[in-house]
Amino acid sequence: MIMALRNDRGRKLISCREAAEAYGCTMSYIRRLARLGRLETEEVGGSYVFAEAEVRKLASQAAKGEGRQRKRAGGFKPG
Repeated sequence: MIMALRNDRGRKLISCREAAEAYGCTMSYIRRLARLGRLETEEVGGSYVFAEAEVRKLASQAAKGEGRQRKRAGGFKPG
Protein backbone atom coordinates (compact mmCIF):
# COMPACT_ATOMS: atom_id res chain seq x y z
CA MET A 1 0.00 0.00 0.00
CA ILE A 2 1.36 3.41 -0.99
CA MET A 3 0.71 6.22 1.45
CA ALA A 4 0.82 9.88 0.57
CA LEU A 5 3.56 11.76 2.37
CA ARG A 6 2.34 14.85 4.21
CA ASN A 7 4.23 17.46 6.18
CA ASP A 8 3.32 18.74 9.64
CA ARG A 9 0.91 21.29 8.09
CA GLY A 10 -0.97 18.54 6.29
CA ARG A 11 0.25 19.47 2.81
CA LYS A 12 0.89 16.64 0.36
CA LEU A 13 4.57 16.27 -0.52
CA ILE A 14 5.84 14.94 -3.84
CA SER A 15 9.25 13.84 -5.10
CA CYS A 16 11.43 15.79 -7.48
CA ARG A 17 10.39 13.48 -10.33
CA GLU A 18 6.69 13.99 -9.59
CA ALA A 19 7.23 17.75 -9.34
CA ALA A 20 8.96 17.80 -12.73
CA GLU A 21 6.09 15.84 -14.30
CA ALA A 22 3.49 18.17 -12.76
CA TYR A 23 5.40 21.28 -13.89
CA GLY A 24 6.27 19.84 -17.30
CA CYS A 25 10.03 20.28 -17.04
CA THR A 26 13.17 18.40 -16.07
CA MET A 27 14.18 17.40 -12.56
CA SER A 28 17.27 19.62 -12.80
CA TYR A 29 15.05 22.64 -13.48
CA ILE A 30 12.94 21.82 -10.40
CA ARG A 31 16.13 21.63 -8.32
CA ARG A 32 17.23 24.98 -9.76
CA LEU A 33 13.90 26.60 -8.80
CA ALA A 34 14.41 25.25 -5.27
CA ARG A 35 17.98 26.60 -5.08
CA LEU A 36 16.78 30.01 -6.27
CA GLY A 37 14.08 30.02 -3.60
CA ARG A 38 11.18 30.07 -6.07
CA LEU A 39 9.97 26.66 -4.91
CA GLU A 40 9.71 25.64 -1.27
CA THR A 41 11.43 22.36 -0.47
CA GLU A 42 11.82 20.07 2.54
CA GLU A 43 14.35 17.35 3.21
CA VAL A 44 12.97 13.94 4.17
CA GLY A 45 15.34 11.04 4.65
CA GLY A 46 18.11 12.64 2.62
CA SER A 47 15.84 13.45 -0.34
CA TYR A 48 14.17 16.71 -1.17
CA VAL A 49 10.41 16.82 -1.52
CA PHE A 50 8.09 19.58 -2.64
CA ALA A 51 4.59 20.67 -1.64
CA GLU A 52 2.29 19.55 -4.45
CA ALA A 53 0.12 22.66 -4.15
CA GLU A 54 3.17 24.95 -4.52
CA VAL A 55 4.34 23.10 -7.64
CA ARG A 56 0.88 23.30 -9.22
CA LYS A 57 0.60 27.00 -8.32
CA LEU A 58 3.97 27.75 -9.89
CA ALA A 59 3.04 25.73 -13.00
CA SER A 60 -0.23 27.64 -13.42
CA GLN A 61 1.60 30.97 -13.09
CA ALA A 62 4.07 29.87 -15.76
CA ALA A 63 1.22 28.81 -18.04
CA LYS A 64 -0.38 32.24 -17.66
CA GLY A 65 2.91 33.98 -18.39
CA GLU A 66 3.19 35.46 -14.91
CA GLY A 67 6.68 34.12 -14.39
CA ARG A 68 9.96 35.75 -15.20
CA GLN A 69 9.80 38.08 -18.17
CA ARG A 70 12.48 38.17 -20.83
CA LYS A 71 14.53 41.31 -21.03
CA ARG A 72 14.54 42.94 -24.41
CA ALA A 73 17.75 44.24 -25.83
CA GLY A 74 17.44 47.98 -25.74
CA GLY A 75 19.21 49.90 -28.46
CA PHE A 76 19.71 46.91 -30.74
CA LYS A 77 19.42 47.93 -34.38
CA PRO A 78 19.55 45.25 -37.03
CA GLY A 79 22.35 45.61 -39.60
